[in-house]
Amino acid sequence: MNIVETLREASVKMLLRPNMGFSSCFSIWANEINDLTPAKTPAQIINLGDNLSNIFALTGTKGRTQSELSGGGAVWEAFVCWYLNLCLIGRRTVVIKHNRSLIPNPVSDAITVNYNNFSSNTESDLIAITFPDKREYDIAREELSITDENGILVPLFIGARFNFKQILDALCHKDFADIEIHVIQCKTNWNDNAQIPMLWDMVYSANNFSRRIDIGRNGYSIHSAKHFTYSFVTVPTSRVEKIKPTSTCVKRVDQISGGNYWGRATVSGVARSVKEMLGRNLSTGHDSSHLVSLETELPKLNSDYRYFNIY
Repeated sequence: MNIVETLREASVKMLLRPNMGFSSCFSIWANEINDLTPAKTPAQIINLGDNLSNIFALTGTKGRTQSELSGGGAVWEAFVCWYLNLCLIGRRTVVIKHNRSLIPNPVSDAITVNYNNFSSNTESDLIAITFPDKREYDIAREELSITDENGILVPLFIGARFNFKQILDALCHKDFADIEIHVIQCKTNWNDNAQIPMLWDMVYSANNFSRRIDIGRNGYSIHSAKHFTYSFVTVPTSRVEKIKPTSTCVKRVDQISGGNYWGRATVSGVARSVKEMLGRNLSTGHDSSHLVSLETELPKLNSDYRYFNIY
């Protein structure tokens, strides 16, 4: 297993930890997912993106409290993360639900926004990282030899545990200019939350500020990475038939750098299916298309990728 797939496995396994909201829901969703992908073909897997909202609704309840809505938001983030990683197996792009134990420090530092002496990360529900086409990301992880920012060799193992976080930190430090960073904000409600990604995208897109605001720390910035985008993915929980190209929620996000998406089929002028993010933002992690790379990798769902819990 290479370092990229090690990170992907850790990311997906963290989503599916026992007694977590996503794990509980997924035990119900898995049957529907398997019904929609009976042959597990590349097209069936990618087209799950058109059905994420309907699958998500299988565990929804009417009249939910605010705490339940918040919990539902976390589950939606996890579901989008699970789906995108499944479509990206065998490629150099990994999607991570925001967690300090998984996100390389250079990436976390690069997306940090500083206001005077206060530092804050965006509401970066998910972060997709595309690693460069270099030998270190393709070879077996046991063959790696990498020094950190101080020139000290990073140990591959600490005891019996593979030291992947420190290795990733060292690799991202060395190759930061060749790394792509894609922030993906996920919300169940579109009407109440569309202004948040709109404003964060404005901050990240600005080249300078009139007040004491700057992006990045410890020498890392999104402007030094190879590419950066900011996207929005919603269910949405509001009535879809009422959302038009002229709706305020649509206008707020129709110009953000990474695009706006939902867990339904694409509706022109309103939102793209989340599956379209693969081609727009997450296409450079392999020489071939997602359909071609999935053709090679999907037969391994019962072995290398068993942790996705679909067979």
